[in-house]
Amino acid sequence: MARRSLIGLDIGSRFIKAVELTESRDQLELTAMDIIELSNASQLRDALREILSRGGFHTKRTVTAVSGRAVIVRYINMPAMSDEELRNAVRYEAGKYIPFEVEDVILDCQRLEERVAAAAGVGSSGGGGSGVAGKGDEMRVLLVAVKRSFVDDHVAVLEETGLIPNIIDVDSFALGNAFELTTALRPGSQPSDRTIALVDVGSYKTNINILVGADSYFTREIYVAGSDFTEAIGKRLSIDASQAEAVKRNPGPRTEEVHEAVGSVLDDLCHEIYLSFDYFKTQFDREVDDIYLSGGGSLLMGLDETFQRTFGKNPVRWDPTEALVIRTDRVNPADLRSFAPQLAVAIGLAARIRKD
Repeated sequence: MARRSLIGLDIGSRFIKAVELTESRDQLELTAMDIIELSNASQLRDALREILSRGGFHTKRTVTAVSGRAVIVRYINMPAMSDEELRNAVRYEAGKYIPFEVEDVILDCQRLEERVAAAAGVGSSGGGGSGVAGKGDEMRVLLVAVKRSFVDDHVAVLEETGLIPNIIDVDSFALGNAFELTTALRPGSQPSDRTIALVDVGSYKTNINILVGADSYFTREIYVAGSDFTEAIGKRLSIDASQAEAVKRNPGPRTEEVHEAVGSVLDDLCHEIYLSFDYFKTQFDREVDDIYLSGGGSLLMGLDETFQRTFGKNPVRWDPTEALVIRTDRVNPADLRSFAPQLAVAIGLAARIRKD
């Protein structure tokens, strides 16, 4: 089997994370990794060039993700139909669900499941989606719309720095792909129908992706995250942002002060997550069984205790790199362990190589 490599590039508000996965001999290896901090958005192009020059990547083929208010994700119900019919119908349906003109967005869709109305008394068209639907059948569809100008600007930046964009994904779906990859590569892993909430706490936003088995049922971005913790610490301790960031990462003798400073922000974050879980339960009559944490902000002192108090269960910290073969001659294992919590989205983006 020929070696193929793909870069997963997670361009965050504060950090750029790049991971290269290489597939060869039926094995997936992590062959390069780099992370760089941005002090302001104007440094983006220079930071991307620096990552390419120093990261030791084999390829420039790249998968990146978009997020924010220019990205609309909706889970909708539609009459059951073939995949070809869905593609034709979705542009007409999209206008009901997105706040932009349909002509101004790039649309994509994916069937998630099919249901048969109880009163219909007929069978569904089957998982393949190519049959003729019976009257009363419904299917659940994932609809994604992104402003075309937003994607064009994103692609232009990548191409200016020498990267070759292959796929533009969405952060929360990449998070799910990383978890699916980790689970699939774990020895003895078995399919599960447990409801898993992936919570990735970044610098400026927190991503939620609720999975049932391998399927995404709910996603949301919450704009409470690590920078809010830093700001709260700075105000409470009367120190500047750089000092507050250092104390947040290593509170030392100021542990109690930090705990008090971030308490209300943590409560706000957990309240928003709780509302998401409650909405999911109302929609699907299912409880979240397990909470898996990732992202640099998830390392905040006191976060586990607040989750336990709010949700009645201890969150699980997962390492998106744990099941990968690491090329230790190219990637420093100590650096990888240090940055692993921040790499979930990048790993999920690079995991697209399995479907390439």
